[in-house]
Amino acid sequence: MKASIIHRDVKPSNILIGDGMEPKVCDFGLVRSGPVGDRSHVSSQIKGTPGYLDPAYCSTFHLTPFSDVYSFGIILLQLVSARPVLASNRPIPDSHIVQWAGPSLEKGRVEEILDADLLTEPCNFEVMLKMGQLGLKCTSQQPKYRPTMAQVWQELEEALHGADNFWKRKQLMQNSMEIEYSESLASTEGIRFGKFRVGMDSFAFESASLKCLEINSVSIDIDHSTEKQLSAAANDEQNKD
Repeated sequence: MKASIIHRDVKPSNILIGDGMEPKVCDFGLVRSGPVGDRSHVSSQIKGTPGYLDPAYCSTFHLTPFSDVYSFGIILLQLVSARPVLASNRPIPDSHIVQWAGPSLEKGRVEEILDADLLTEPCNFEVMLKMGQLGLKCTSQQPKYRPTMAQVWQELEEALHGADNFWKRKQLMQNSMEIEYSESLASTEGIRFGKFRVGMDSFAFESASLKCLEINSVSIDIDHSTEKQLSAAANDEQNKD
């Protein structure tokens, strides 16, 4: 916005979901007008929610549009990890989500911090990593190294577009495999067998309809006890004659 505003309290509970999953920011009780002209900041008393407050704002009392960027970066990290911004059950260095998630995301190992519920469904790890790393950019200690909200929006759109292409390619590959599998199936229904002869010492097909079969791929188990019974019965018949 040309006349920028600074919300000062961006956090999950102040983002509502409307019709069509459209997000809406609420609770503008702490809002301030952004800097104008050549000014880079406005001076303000520290107000906001612990954990989501910009450290640069807390130390200098300088409020900038990048203060809201910091808070939004915390939300991105929470979306990936499903973790509270401040964990009371962890030692102080790792109690804040940025210090906890940072080392894993810097190494590209998003699976170390990923929400366990996301592992129960097909999950695009590349997109989750991009979201986490973008959250780290937004929460840089120095505001000048943070992206603008316009840049954040653009990177999220690109990640979403990449995710859509990922699932489309996966679906196309699955469909292709199903087609290839169905084409590889063969049916013997309707085949008219020609001459069919089985020898005791050899096995042979004499049918034009079965030329595609290889003899080496066929095996027969012979019950020799049955063979002896048939031979004995034939001898009895000869003796009777």
